Formats: sequence, structure tokens, C-alpha cells
Amino acid sequence: MSWWDSYRAVYRAELRTGALELAERGWPVLPGTYWQADRWTGIPDAPQTGPVPAVADGLAAASRDPCTVARWWSELPYSVLVATGSVVDVIEVSALVGRRLCVLLKETGMLTPVAATPTGRWWFAVRAGEALRPELASRSDVLLHGRGSWVAAPPSESAQGIVHWRIPPSAHDGCPPDTYDLQVALLETLGQRSAVAAATTRFGAVGTGVRS
Repeated sequence: MSWWDSYRAVYRAELRTGALELAERGWPVLPGTYWQADRWTGIPDAPQTGPVPAVADGLAAASRDPCTVARWWSELPYSVLVATGSVVDVIEVSALVGRRLCVLLKETGMLTPVAATPTGRWWFAVRAGEALRPELASRSDVLLHGRGSWVAAPPSESAQGIVHWRIPPSAHDGCPPDTYDLQVALLETLGQRSAVAAATTRFGAVGTGVRS
């Protein structure tokens, strides 16, 4: 086995481990196209805009079954995709906002898995089922991944680098927080204090210790 083949085998094992850890948490995962030889591959005519599901049934094939997940990553280094909308949703923001939001969440004791992508975007896991508040939905820099969407999870790779955890799932024993609570914290991070003041939330008062 060549050095390159050996490296890819180790990396595939890391991807399989990452996918299994998420499936064990109850998150539905599925294999996605992967970056190799300067292009996305894994299915015929793979879109070159980013990873997409690499199984025939698409998002409908997403699974939490460990045997199914292990089989998917037994031969190829597929990206690890989390199918959003049923168990978990994801709120995606810029790296700058993500760092500030992490500080605020730490101050207030709210934890959730957070991943950073090599394209300068961070995503925060929340419980599925609620739309963005209007103040956030109107912003082009805030994106909700819900039903019919997916995100690439660590240690998936792209042309720019590898997705990695800023707060790994192992640091958070419970379910992701309610999306409403995290959105209120995000509004505070973005400086929209009037919107926060008008909100009634189970999260309680949001701290103001975030510095630019």
C-alpha cells in the first residue's frame, strides 16, 4: 500500500468514527460526495459547489443505524453529512459572529455542538422544528438548515481545508438547546438588543459581556 493509500484509509476510518458518534447521539447522517484530486467526487457528475448526498435515495436514506453507517464508510472517504429537519437543525453564521456567540453561550451556561468550516462559516446545533425569528430571517449572513437540508460535519474535507469542532458533541451531554433560546442569544450577539428585550424566553436574561 502506498503512503497516499495508507493516509486515505486512516482518514476514512476517522470519517467513519465521526459519523458513528453522531449516529449514536441520534443524529441522522449519510455519506456525501468528497474532495479528491481537486474536485468533488463520489457520484457521477457530482456538483462542484460542495458536498451533496452520495446515495440513491438522497436525504431519505439518512440513518442512525450503526451497521448502516459503518458500511457506508467501509470503502470510500465520504463526507459526513448531517440531515437536518427531523432531530436537529443547524444555525449557520460567519466565523466572527460564531466566536462572539460562543463566548456569550459560555457565559450563560448554554452549550451545544459547534463546528467551524474552512470557508469561514460556523454552525450551531439546535433542536429541530422552529423557523428563524423575523429579525434573523431577514439577514443574509444567518442561515437556518432545516427540513430538506444538510451540513457537512467534522472531519469532512473541502478544497479549503477540514471541518472541525469548536465545541465537540462529547462536551455536551444533553440534547441541543431549543432554537428559540439560541436565537435570542444570537440577536444579543448581533447587537439587536431591542429585539431581545421584547422577547420572552426560557433562556432568561442574556448577558452583555461580549466584546468586539
